[in-house]
Amino acid sequence: MQNICDGDAVMEESGRKIDLEECTCSCISFMELPWEDVVFPYIFSCLPIQMLFRLRNVSRQCKEMIREYFRTSTYVNIVRVASRMTSEAFQILTKDRCRILYLNLRNAKDCISDDLMASLFRANNRLQKVDLSNCSTVSNASIHVMSMNCHNLTSLILRECHWLSVSGLNVISMNCRQLENVDLTACWNIDDEAVIVLIMCCKKLRFLSLAKIYGITDHSLEIVARECPCLNHLNVQGCWRISDDSIRLLAEYCKSLSALQIRECRDVTETSLSKLRARDVKIDVRPPISLYRGPRLGPPPKRLNVQI
Repeated sequence: MQNICDGDAVMEESGRKIDLEECTCSCISFMELPWEDVVFPYIFSCLPIQMLFRLRNVSRQCKEMIREYFRTSTYVNIVRVASRMTSEAFQILTKDRCRILYLNLRNAKDCISDDLMASLFRANNRLQKVDLSNCSTVSNASIHVMSMNCHNLTSLILRECHWLSVSGLNVISMNCRQLENVDLTACWNIDDEAVIVLIMCCKKLRFLSLAKIYGITDHSLEIVARECPCLNHLNVQGCWRISDDSIRLLAEYCKSLSALQIRECRDVTETSLSKLRARDVKIDVRPPISLYRGPRLGPPPKRLNVQI
């Protein structure tokens, strides 16, 4: 039985009296919430970078809170603001950070440089995933520092990094042997020999993109076929010097292959692709349309020959 007396503001339940004032929760401010247990994982992690920088300007305590959040966060992703971020803002975002595991700087230009990236890579040697796609203001110098310090990298995306050289890729191959995901799309300076070094050093590769690298030939693809037993996805779109010879080897040796992107490879025909299709490998080129689809239920239709 429950009884509430307005006059005395007393709740009586099961013979026990409780003052309602004791049941009223006192209000706590946002700044009093536990930072690392509540604010950082459940609030700040959902806010865009722009909002975090605005909050940083509210008060000294907010500035300190944001600084601590940046310092302890393991994730950096500036994709949505890459075109607007300044060098000063990037330094605020990355200053004193030593726990970064995932770094996505895709399309960043004016805000980063070799000096900034060198400091970042030296301080964060536990990096696992890095995306520098279309970052035109850095060079092989950044790649060298990254490779010498970040030996635990499992994913490296360098799409449209036209500045990447053969020596730069060789340094990556020899120092980052845990790589599983490598995207070198449109890294035009790369050749067969650099790809072979990568394949021989990084035995855990599951995804490899060599799309739009016009120096790639059957020579390197044959090594890929023989030395990458774990490879699941291969992208060689636009590599027009590849032929059926290397695709046959892929079908024979790459038993784990589940997807092949081969569009715009003019010398690759259905002769080699049919073997992969038989294994249900997903291919971005449609098979030729047969004249008769499905099983034939009777004799071929008679043709009428009319001569005038």
